[in-house]
Amino acid sequence: MISSKIRLLVYFIISWISIGTSYSQVWHPVSSNITFKIKMLGAEVIGKLSGFQGAIHFDPEHLAQSSIYGSVEANTIDTDNSLRNRHLKEKEGFFEVIKYPIISMKSLKIEANGESFVGTFALTMKGITKNIRLPFSFINEGENAIFKGSTIINRRDWEVGGGTLGMSDNVDISIVLNVKK
Repeated sequence: MISSKIRLLVYFIISWISIGTSYSQVWHPVSSNITFKIKMLGAEVIGKLSGFQGAIHFDPEHLAQSSIYGSVEANTIDTDNSLRNRHLKEKEGFFEVIKYPIISMKSLKIEANGESFVGTFALTMKGITKNIRLPFSFINEGENAIFKGSTIINRRDWEVGGGTLGMSDNVDISIVLNVKK
């Protein structure tokens, strides 16, 4: 027969585990669309990154317990121009994918903003980490959901592109994640 102290301890542990998991909904990435736009000599260059890997614990009712982490391999950069892609991947002052293979984002704080959200993320590229604010929406469809967000960053903050003439400093980033429970 189990003593009352052991039963109480077991009850406490089960309750603690239940409380801890009730505040966190785990979402698994199914697909992603990560794009960027930048002006070069007045023309818009559009590119994408693929192979998103991530850990998403998000509950709009418990934002303080929510966290989002994601990464892509820098080598997946694609602007639909093989010469430009090779330049971006290999040239010093650009992505240098051999030396810096991963681009990652980790949430530091997530806040409600009306019907949507704003996340403060640590964005790491080329070994440099800077904080960015990323407004995003969360569309919950039961077992599936969609995260959509976009922001503008300054490429010089991550030492990408150096003093390339005619290249805008501003880069529009757009992220769409399809996830499931």
